[in-house]
Amino acid sequence: MSGYSLINYKGKDILYVDYTGMSKDEILRTMDEATVYALELNKPLLRLSNMTGVFAVKEVVEKAKVSGKTTNHLTIKRAAVGITGAKKVLFNAFNRFSGNSTRAFDTVDDAKDWLVI
Repeated sequence: MSGYSLINYKGKDILYVDYTGMSKDEILRTMDEATVYALELNKPLLRLSNMTGVFAVKEVVEKAKVSGKTTNHLTIKRAAVGITGAKKVLFNAFNRFSGNSTRAFDTVDDAKDWLVI
């Protein structure tokens, strides 16, 4: 599954955005769509991004900053999976400089478990 959806896990709603294997343009479009969706829901959300098999180029990082600021008031907690190797170094730098508090996990299930506690 690629795209975004509202999933229920252990009785809590999570906005799951799956960028698995997407191109830069697909990521940017999906990020825009998921941002609009979150704003339309207009309720506090747990958020999970799956970045498996993609690399965040400059445009993606910039869009993520804007999206994060736009929906920050609706975000309870953020988690991400698929952040390994060099991506993890960039991810940690992004978190430091943007003030983002997204936590990286090895599996979707680990991320979901952390989100709902």
